[in-house]
Amino acid sequence: MDGISHIVVEVSDLERGEEFYRLLGFEPAGHDRVPNCGPHALFRTALGQWLILSENQQPRALPETGVHQAYRVTPSDRQAIVKKLTARDVPVHTYKEDRPAEEVDNFYFFDPDGNRIQLIASQTSTVAPGKVLGIDHAAIECHDLEWAEDFYVQRLGLAVDHKMGWRREDYVRARLWGEGKEHMAPGTRRWDRRYTVMEQKRRIPRPNTQLFLGVGAEVLGVYLATEHRQEPPEEQIVGMPRIGFSASRRVLEQTAQLLAGSRFPIHGPVEHPDAAPMAASLYIKDPGGNFLEVCVPR
Repeated sequence: MDGISHIVVEVSDLERGEEFYRLLGFEPAGHDRVPNCGPHALFRTALGQWLILSENQQPRALPETGVHQAYRVTPSDRQAIVKKLTARDVPVHTYKEDRPAEEVDNFYFFDPDGNRIQLIASQTSTVAPGKVLGIDHAAIECHDLEWAEDFYVQRLGLAVDHKMGWRREDYVRARLWGEGKEHMAPGTRRWDRRYTVMEQKRRIPRPNTQLFLGVGAEVLGVYLATEHRQEPPEEQIVGMPRIGFSASRRVLEQTAQLLAGSRFPIHGPVEHPDAAPMAASLYIKDPGGNFLEVCVPR
């Protein structure tokens, strides 16, 4: 996979969502151009990636989890965004993260529908000021990280960037969170309640296991789900929210052949009309019920 090509986010009011994301510096790029996204607005980043806002009266945002999207902006643009958010009474959070690359770059807030957004300060200055530079990473959750690692690494060929929750120091650090000494991002920590009389059924702070995977220059984060959430119907392969990976046509066809004989359901490859920013797509659902799209950029 060459990188993250696009992210599909659900919003309940498309007009309100468009206005909010324009405020952040996303460049409008039309409506209803991307197949299988329902009524939607399309935005382009300076580096050519896409954000798609899809209208759904009950958007799946999962604000209480580690699910989020992260975008790169210049440091000065991020400061300007602070002022805009403050004027709208939108709180900005400075959680800490476990991935070393994000540990000191903490800037989070919610869109009007509860989609968590992270802005990464990038020193890239080769584009016009005031624009979102590109997608930095996206985070999803899965109920089994061993299955997720097998799928993303062994099947799709992504590289492990970082793991959290397998080392002794991860558990030591979780105690700081439990003692109120670290303000960690949602989804990174959890409470385990002991279930025996000998343990007095006490609560113990634990790190929530996380897996970070390299996708070209971008990263996909996978959090362990801390509770059951309704998954999409088993027979549904194409849906939203969705993350798109860019790839060559050869890689797209190889991926389709590889998964065709497996237990992972796929739809496609599908050719798209000329108006779409991608020429062809393969739709996939991962072991956690997350919708994915491998696409050939036009």
